Amino acid sequence: MPHKIVEFGESGYPRLLNEIADAPSRIYVRGEIKPDQPLVAIVGTRQATPEGIKIAEEFAQGLVRAGLGIVSGLALGIDTAAHKGALIGGGITVAILGNAIDDIYPPENKELAKRILEGGGAIISEYGPGEAIEKSNFIARNRIISALSIAVLVVEAPIHSGALVTARTGAEQGKDVFVVPGSIGNKNFEGSHKLIRDGAILVASVEDILEDIHLT
Repeated sequence: MPHKIVEFGESGYPRLLNEIADAPSRIYVRGEIKPDQPLVAIVGTRQATPEGIKIAEEFAQGLVRAGLGIVSGLALGIDTAAHKGALIGGGITVAILGNAIDDIYPPENKELAKRILEGGGAIISEYGPGEAIEKSNFIARNRIISALSIAVLVVEAPIHSGALVTARTGAEQGKDVFVVPGSIGNKNFEGSHKLIRDGAILVASVEDILEDIHLT
């Protein structure tokens, strides 16, 4: 599917993205942005456990069945599980790339990207065709994931996870940050537990999120 360019200030530029101080001057979009579709960001580690993947899929399914969409970063692990869960639930999901719009990364998720577009979702990047992949791009794209969401859910994040950047950026943007806790002996949840200590909201079910964002 070909992409289109949406410039900052144009009517098709996402309203929530327009509200952040460091909004990109333009975005490249494959698929369709649905301006009235509220999104919840689901993020977490690439090295997810089977338990974390199951949790992310189940939360994504529950949220889309409640009328929300899911936004994540198309990375392996929790991001992949979130996108898949949204599709299984029959909902919309949006993937934010940290690389050029014409290059699906990681390549293992090319089929998933196709399914996202076929399901009515979108793939978005601030990087145009042919732009080289830089490690810093993946940190920068986290502000877009949180900006497009009404809330951020963290599932299984170690202490140095990029998901913590998304969560903290989301908090700075005024978004609720929800965290699924895990075992205190599991390093994959050390970052998650620190977020809770720092004021994020502990959740154990989709209903907890829906109640806090006033959808129940």
